[in-house]
Amino acid sequence: MKLKGTWTEQTYREQLIASKTRLFNDRDMRRFLSVIRETFPEMKTAYILYWIPEQGEDIITFLIDTHSIIDIELDRYDERIAPIMSVIPIENWSKGLSKTNQIKLAVAMELAKKDLESK
Repeated sequence: MKLKGTWTEQTYREQLIASKTRLFNDRDMRRFLSVIRETFPEMKTAYILYWIPEQGEDIITFLIDTHSIIDIELDRYDERIAPIMSVIPIENWSKGLSKTNQIKLAVAMELAKKDLESK
């Protein structure tokens, strides 16, 4: 998908940049970051695509570099409960996305590519 510089893209860009900052700097995100690093030791960048807060757990979907999507479910109250996760190749995950979700993914991919080029 070719990005056009729309207001929607800019809004997603700001949200995604904030999500990356939170992932790498917020203490509350350390468990998610730890699971990502265990699964992808060579990971250079990651962006939160979706966050579903449930009653007792958080389910977050991350873009890892430019190659994978990882869904992680963590219990909010008991760190001893093992995370539930699934890793999906980006090509498989992107099939059937709505137009707005395609835009969000395209913006995230653009940001990830820039991150990888600068490292």
